[in-house]
Amino acid sequence: MVHRPVRVAVVGAGMAGLGAAWALSRNADRFDVQVFEEKQRIGGNAATVDMPQASGGTVPVDISVTAFIPSVYQNFVALLRHCDITPVETRFSYAVHYRDGVHAHDFDGSLKRRYREDLRKFRRMLRTLRTFGVFGNRPSRPAVTANPFNFVSMRQALDWWGISTGFRYAILKPMFINFVLATDIFSMPAAMFARYLDFFDVERSTPMTTWPGGTREIYRRMTADFADRIHTGRPVAEVRRDARGATVRDATGREERFDAVIMACNANQALPLLDRPSALERRLLGAVRYNSELHHHAVVHYDPSVLPEDDTDVLRTRSTFVRQYGSRPDNYEITYLMHNQQPWARDSDRPLLVTYNPERPVRADAVVAREWFQHVVHDLRHVLVLQPLLPRLQGRDHTWYCGAHTCINSQEHALISGLSVARQLGADYPFADDPQAGVWFDFYGRMVVGRAFRGA
Repeated sequence: MVHRPVRVAVVGAGMAGLGAAWALSRNADRFDVQVFEEKQRIGGNAATVDMPQASGGTVPVDISVTAFIPSVYQNFVALLRHCDITPVETRFSYAVHYRDGVHAHDFDGSLKRRYREDLRKFRRMLRTLRTFGVFGNRPSRPAVTANPFNFVSMRQALDWWGISTGFRYAILKPMFINFVLATDIFSMPAAMFARYLDFFDVERSTPMTTWPGGTREIYRRMTADFADRIHTGRPVAEVRRDARGATVRDATGREERFDAVIMACNANQALPLLDRPSALERRLLGAVRYNSELHHHAVVHYDPSVLPEDDTDVLRTRSTFVRQYGSRPDNYEITYLMHNQQPWARDSDRPLLVTYNPERPVRADAVVAREWFQHVVHDLRHVLVLQPLLPRLQGRDHTWYCGAHTCINSQEHALISGLSVARQLGADYPFADDPQAGVWFDFYGRMVVGRAFRGA
């Protein structure tokens, strides 16, 4: 008797959805995968834009996802290796204009002098957090639970050490929002916050790793074997589940039957698509919060007028510039200088800039593209309450969930979340030859799927 492949619909073509589809498609004899994506491109928050050159031709510019730390991106590094992409070194170096003050990496600015005492307290606080942080450096749930700062917000920790509001908004938050892409960072568990600061520093620039050709090149190679089953510009309008599977209806009214559905979109996008969601789905998916302020609107352009001309030498040397504006202490305009971040772009004949939350006007003739994003809020409520409960949704009514809200907001963890649900459906773990990647896959996979997780 010949068994037909299991038909699986993947809703959303970001890293999580593509990770799930890729893992399933590697078992083509067992799975028939179809990916539905509302946008005309794949990649989700990771987008690549072609920046035109005055001399002709283009240079690829990444938005939102631009670099990583290899020591905590084991599965992402394994994916690059599979795609035959050789990582290249880069560096993160930020500069800030906060009201009348200036701060930058490796620079003795006025804000550093003003908040010297806060910086001393902050260093003392980090030493304490890192003492307990050793519990989170290995893939062990009991070890993570043993760290008391997993149950304390960063705001509380900063209060305990008497660190001023000025330091938080003028130096700490401008640095942090660059790589977390979220606004409500002080609501994070202090342990998670400190884990990022194992790599990033408020005084010194940070070595990082990127990849040639932009994120688009990763996705192109990753999806080469199932590109014909990725339907861009085809938004899903409804998902109806029954005892035998699910019917997916797109925006044109076309319907297809599937044995299982993977919701690889944001929770606040998934819930409205479900016909007759369960009470648990309504409660859990509806409780996930997203930021759509600070990194909501991104403008890709080559207008250097948004950058300062001062001793920080932003245009030539910095990877990011943050400028506070208005009466709110955390109103920030953020510009990524991609010609300084991505090595292949350094020979560009014009600045390669991505400005988030633009407050000053960008020259219309210099605008190349615009994008809009939202990012999950990883506050104490989400980490301690919602994430442990979300696995209860997995597999119910032939439906699976993956994405940043099920794990952590990064490319590494989005990939793991997608691979995890594919593994539960019966796909093989694709990096079985990498024991270290497998160890962390098992750790985060249990976070996504729960105790029933099959593992590597």
